[in-house]
Amino acid sequence: MNNVAILLVLTSTCLTASDADKPRVFVLTDIENEPDDAMSMVRFLTYANHFDVEGLAATTSVHQQKRVAPQRIRRIVEAYGKVRDNLEEHEQGYPTAAFLLQRVTEGIPVYGMNGVGEGKDSPASEQLIKATDKEDPRPMSVTVWGGPNVLAQALWKVRKTRSAEELKEFIAKLRVYTIS
Repeated sequence: MNNVAILLVLTSTCLTASDADKPRVFVLTDIENEPDDAMSMVRFLTYANHFDVEGLAATTSVHQQKRVAPQRIRRIVEAYGKVRDNLEEHEQGYPTAAFLLQRVTEGIPVYGMNGVGEGKDSPASEQLIKATDKEDPRPMSVTVWGGPNVLAQALWKVRKTRSAEELKEFIAKLRVYTIS
């Protein structure tokens, strides 16, 4: 095998390995509370090729208790879609805007533990459960930029609908980082 062929094999092997090593990420954000989360979303998307994005969820928080703003996430993802090809010229692996838009979701517009319990499931809590349950050995990183009640509802539902061992397995897959 010549040097070029060996380099191509090694490069494809490294790309495959690096894809498998990408952290799985589910973002919870009280976007539109103040500009910080919108800026964080833009920055996150400029590095989106380093993550497997499982969810971008609009949530409430102590600062935004009665509304969620998934439309703001969608607008940022649509703007990202306009520059994605340019990002790809410099580094490969950026997800398409269409892919990311499929992952935009929302919690219910209720603050804190008032949004957790019977009848409080949301598209975001359901998507978080589904993503965490995927057959994937990598943990699910949940970044909490706003309120955590989407995560709390997902845990509540799993606790109510599964055995203690299944709950333990679900929790073991989670890695939670909160900025508050």
